[in-house]
Formats: sequence, structure tokens, C-alpha cells
Amino acid sequence: MKKNIAKLMVAGLIALAPALLTAQPTPGNNSNGNAVGGNPIGGGAAPAGSGIALLLGLAAGYGAKRVYETRKKLAE
Repeated sequence: MKKNIAKLMVAGLIALAPALLTAQPTPGNNSNGNAVGGNPIGGGAAPAGSGIALLLGLAAGYGAKRVYETRKKLAE
């Protein structure tokens, strides 16, 4: 019984450790709890437009390659 209680206490400590051992303040706050001024953490909006275009271009190239290989295989 003592071993089970010890295991339960260790598991509870591991489960609570992230909440108890925070090294930095909440994002957007100073260590004293006051809000930080300026731009949002992370720099604001990400340039998603060029990433989406790149992803679509790669997908189109992969699809074209698959179609080419399939047609080549059927012609044999």
C-alpha cells in the first residue's frame, strides 16, 4: 500500500510541476504583472500569402509528375 501511495504522490508531483515551476511571466506581461507595450509577441501577422502560393505550386508539380508517370506506364 505504501508503494502505491508513493507512486501516486510522484505522479501527482510530475503532473503539477509545469504549473508550479514557471520560469517566465505570462506572455505579454512583465515580471511584476504589468502589461508590456508595443507590438504583439511574435511580431504580429505572418506573411501567409507567399507560403500558400509555394505550397500550391509544389502540389501542382507533384500532381503533374504523377499524371506523367501514370500516362507513361499506361502507354507501355
